[in-house]
Amino acid sequence: YHGMRRLRIRWERRDDIHEAFLGLATCIICYRHIKTLC
Repeated sequence: YHGMRRLRIRWERRDDIHEAFLGLATCIICYRHIKTLC
């Protein structure tokens, strides 16, 4: 488990790429919560 390392330290200089990683992390976190409920 890497702990969303790319989001803790912002490596991406472009805002759109960083925002895409934020959206992906949100999806992964929501999926994990739903998975534990089912």
